Amino acid sequence: MLESFQIHNFRLFQHLEVKKLGRVNLIVGKNNSGKSTFLEAVELYASNASATVMLELVQSRQENWFSEAQPHSQNFIGNSVRHLFFGHKLPQIGEDGISLGEVSSNIKLNIGTAAYQNKNDDEGNIRKTRLSDVQFSHVEFDEYISSIEVFIVAEEGEKTRRLFRLDSVDMRNIRLSSSRLIYERQESEFKYTWQIVSTENMPNRKLAALWDLTSLTDLESEVISALRIIDHRVTGVAFVEDVNRSRTSDNRVPLVKIKGIDEPLPLKSMGDGMTRLFHIIVALVNARNGLLLIDEFENGLHWSIQPKFWDIVFQISERLNVQIFATTHSRDCIKGFYQAWNNYPTLGAFFRLDAKNESIKATEYTSETLSDSIDMDVEVR
Repeated sequence: MLESFQIHNFRLFQHLEVKKLGRVNLIVGKNNSGKSTFLEAVELYASNASATVMLELVQSRQENWFSEAQPHSQNFIGNSVRHLFFGHKLPQIGEDGISLGEVSSNIKLNIGTAAYQNKNDDEGNIRKTRLSDVQFSHVEFDEYISSIEVFIVAEEGEKTRRLFRLDSVDMRNIRLSSSRLIYERQESEFKYTWQIVSTENMPNRKLAALWDLTSLTDLESEVISALRIIDHRVTGVAFVEDVNRSRTSDNRVPLVKIKGIDEPLPLKSMGDGMTRLFHIIVALVNARNGLLLIDEFENGLHWSIQPKFWDIVFQISERLNVQIFATTHSRDCIKGFYQAWNNYPTLGAFFRLDAKNESIKATEYTSETLSDSIDMDVEVR
């Protein structure tokens, strides 16, 4: 479990420190203060700088956009992965890039650029030699592009990994190029396993796959119990194939069995709150011994059920050893979180992100200071 977290040069974070994290962490802040970016940084760290994750983060924000009306630069400096770095600019060779890790750790996960040149060794074999005295720009570096390869690299301690070549990734078509250009990473190499519930929930095919891992296990009853917060008549959930969509990979529909109604009902017919709750709880029970990232926890959830749901989240996260990072804009969500935190005082953490003079600062709250802010109606969102 992460006890603290430090971010350097990632997106809008030039430098950010959160010195104390808990098992269940709630993050608040105004628009563009970095709440979703914080979740992305945690995901990138958990993945141990997975190239796949890096490219998916770029794609998720449509930063790989391309217009036929705009000339496409052949220079790798314009590669869309630059948007992951502070200032939307790739670091020069030898400059500080992205740095992620626990505040107290002397060894951080660093992501930057490196240049290599193919050279023959004494036995005639071609080996990549890392160059330390290369500076790239739109003008001068193109002269050497035929003999020098520029990589995004991850460094931690004495270990360096080449993730992908900047001058060979076509960011206009990540999904096609990623399988060919990325060094595939195995789950055993991740720092943490994790699940993500975005503002739009999970893709249906992923939800179905996670439910397959949950149904007919002891955790199935946890999911059904959570759904009963909204409708006490829920007795079961199943995914069935929709023959009208059989040609797609997203053709399984979640159905809910309601006591007193003969036919099962589509989950979405039960409302946005039921759908949101189902996505979060299924992701939670499948994040055992890992992390769960939830963007805008409160989406679709009525204020009245949030204290009960937060209580379940605290209970299950402790039992399954899951660390949770969630964001919110909602005062009702904050109040619900606080009530659950008060029941489990050693498990929670709360902090607010504020943008000041083009930098982001984290303000950490204890349960007492959060309680005072709620009682005095002080704005903490």
